[in-house]
Amino acid sequence: MPNQDLSLQGTLDVLYNNLKTGLIGTGVAATAASLLLFQHSQNTAIGIWWLLMIGLLSWRGYDLRCWTSLKTKREKYQPQIFRRFAALAIATALLWSLFSLWFGIGSDSEQLIIILATLAAIAAGVTNALSSDKTLIISYIVLCLLPFGLWFLWQGGEQVIFGYLGIIFTGLLSFSARNSYLFTLESIRLRREHEHLLANLETEVLLRTKELSYLSDIETLTGLYNRRRFIEIAVELTEVSRRNQLKLALVMIDLVGLKSINDGLGHEVGDEFLREIAERLRLLTHEPAICCRWGGDEFLIAIPITDEALYDFVDQVQQSISQPFRLQENALRLSANIGVSMYPDHGQDISQLINLADLALYGNIEKAGKQGFTVYDGQIAGKYRRKSMLRTRLEQAISRQELRLVYQPIVQLHATQQNYYEVLLRWTLDDTPVAPDEFIPLAEQSGLINPIGYWVLDQACLTISHSIKLGKPLQLAVNVSALQFQQDVFVPDLLALLDKHQIPATLLQIEITESVFTVDKNILIDKTNQLRDAGIAIAIDDFGTGYSSLSVINELQVNKVKIDKAFIDKIGDGGMPVLRAIASMSQSMGWEIVAEGVETAAQVEVLSKLNIHYMQGYYFSKPVEYSSLFQNS
Repeated sequence: MPNQDLSLQGTLDVLYNNLKTGLIGTGVAATAASLLLFQHSQNTAIGIWWLLMIGLLSWRGYDLRCWTSLKTKREKYQPQIFRRFAALAIATALLWSLFSLWFGIGSDSEQLIIILATLAAIAAGVTNALSSDKTLIISYIVLCLLPFGLWFLWQGGEQVIFGYLGIIFTGLLSFSARNSYLFTLESIRLRREHEHLLANLETEVLLRTKELSYLSDIETLTGLYNRRRFIEIAVELTEVSRRNQLKLALVMIDLVGLKSINDGLGHEVGDEFLREIAERLRLLTHEPAICCRWGGDEFLIAIPITDEALYDFVDQVQQSISQPFRLQENALRLSANIGVSMYPDHGQDISQLINLADLALYGNIEKAGKQGFTVYDGQIAGKYRRKSMLRTRLEQAISRQELRLVYQPIVQLHATQQNYYEVLLRWTLDDTPVAPDEFIPLAEQSGLINPIGYWVLDQACLTISHSIKLGKPLQLAVNVSALQFQQDVFVPDLLALLDKHQIPATLLQIEITESVFTVDKNILIDKTNQLRDAGIAIAIDDFGTGYSSLSVINELQVNKVKIDKAFIDKIGDGGMPVLRAIASMSQSMGWEIVAEGVETAAQVEVLSKLNIHYMQGYYFSKPVEYSSLFQNS
């Protein structure tokens, strides 16, 4: 190879990558120069030279195609390939030299200018095209220009100036070629260093990948396995359990009391407690058993075990968790709820078994008793299947017209006419009623409460509109879920419904439970202000059972409070002081009071003496259907 400082690969890459452009430029230059000379001299030999040049350029184009088609580095970067390229390049330079002498001798100055300009342009062009090999590029320039310059310098006479120009161009372009070569040499060196760096980087990346792979298996706070790795190992443990004729228990642990520690002492203390619990569980789960942190305050253990040994193991877990955690002068304690599912008793799939352990934990925990934990069983499965079925069917309840509204009177004592009702939602599924206590929580958990709540408001407005047309306008109170109330579109949607049905806002009352007080105070006040400004009355439902702040309720400027049935039931059982205090406070705040769940004449009498004149309950009427609503108005 001509230059040992450059790699053969780098040299050939530059030469062949520039070849296509160089061939096109050379072909254009040869054609233009031939046409210009032919116009001046009418020499047919010019055509012969042009055909020779085009043939040589075609040969070099074929060489480029052959090189490009080679697939492997071993094939592409051979010394003989460079020698072939160099031979064809030198042949091209010689053909240009022949052009300058053949048609330059005996030509006039105008023709010599065309020849010299063409040679200089070609030599300048190859400065970049052949820049990866110094010997080749300088040889090309010298062969193109120097014979022309020496001939006319030797001839002397008037045309000696072309000899000097040819020699000067040769020197200048050779110097430029040297600089171009040095630049290309540095570029190839940098590329080689970059390739070397990449090779080392691949090794470094491989090592880091192994380290990250380990870290990706671990939950950072506790050092236990994370969910993904736990599931992978648990799948392997099913085979271990089968071979050893054991069962694989999935033990879901929910810490009780951690939230209080986080709220009272801070999350740093809570995190330290989690690390301590993780260490205790790690000491209990000897191989092949494994443990992971499953969620915020949940841990999960997979352990090959027998039915008999399971009870002792869970007891150890309970005792270990309940041991006090020393923090300065304080001894903190936690307890745990535990749910268990078993492979293969309850299923084959680990993900499904984990879900079943979670169901056992939350679905039947009230039956754990002294056992301290709940094992998944068919009863829990039935609850789960029904819950899943109800959630699925609830999605279609509106379109299938399975939902309907009923109306329970809110009675004002001594009033001559009844026109105030609370709207209640009912769901009949396959001719069987589903209790609101069962499907409303499902609607809230699944997000269906928003479309269902909107449907209820729409139907209530439609009922009010119909009552106005009958000349018996009704005032309806509609319960709104806290989740629905928190939606940004709640107030705009409600106002749009009033406009849609053309009803006065004063005939619609919104009842919100004290759970909405968990919303940002400013947002809550802003929404209630918008409703009140529109003329919509606001009532606090189930008053006294939630987390309300009297100062916030006062800022909301509510219209009514509804005393929860739990207080009414205790009228004859020591509950009068509380009821009297609620009534007195409400009246002093200027709120109208509604007593819910009134079922006896004795309760009516007591409530009347407390100046509570709005009452609601079975003593007066059960909820009535729409068809009989206006008969009682």
